[in-house]
Amino acid sequence: MSDRIAKQRLVFSELAPAGYYLGLRIRFIAAENEFIMLPPSLVQSYSTQGLALNDPLMRWAFRNSGSVRWKDLAASDPADVLSEYRRHGLSHGAVVSILTENEGPLRSIGIFARNDRDYEEPELSNLQRTLDAWHEPPGLTLTQPQIEALRLLAAGHRYKKIAHILGITESAVKARLKAATRRMEARTPAQALKVAVASGLLHM
Repeated sequence: MSDRIAKQRLVFSELAPAGYYLGLRIRFIAAENEFIMLPPSLVQSYSTQGLALNDPLMRWAFRNSGSVRWKDLAASDPADVLSEYRRHGLSHGAVVSILTENEGPLRSIGIFARNDRDYEEPELSNLQRTLDAWHEPPGLTLTQPQIEALRLLAAGHRYKKIAHILGITESAVKARLKAATRRMEARTPAQALKVAVASGLLHM
């Protein structure tokens, strides 16, 4: 994890002591990166019941930009999804949504929770400023060997086949993909591939 990401996650952890969810650089419905730092019991219940479809927090995030407190969305919660958050100890919170239109719509959303009090205006501004900084990726770069390895991975080849095509060892393939994953600030080679394509570094 880069120093930049570590510092930003520290801000989110301090401002959202009860947990948070981040969906970064979403196109259509797929996020380049996701961080789910919410109680596991809530995540399981939320997923099992399919609450995302009726969640007023998600609905607001995909229809708006800026920030809003959870309490201000209570009137638009006919399915009473917010009570599920409260049941798992998330009593207060905020939603932040960032939307840019540089090369088509690109959105990042954050759902932040506290169990002690509502968010104050300076805290909302801090959350929005931090998410905005994360929404705009840094100047990402890849070397030509890393691009070659990612392209072959995207074509569905296994490491052994990639090594044969490139005339290198399987360990060298793994090293290239590991380096590419680190450069893309991703967690897996597959995620690095997605980030590289979205950033215009890898034309498929």
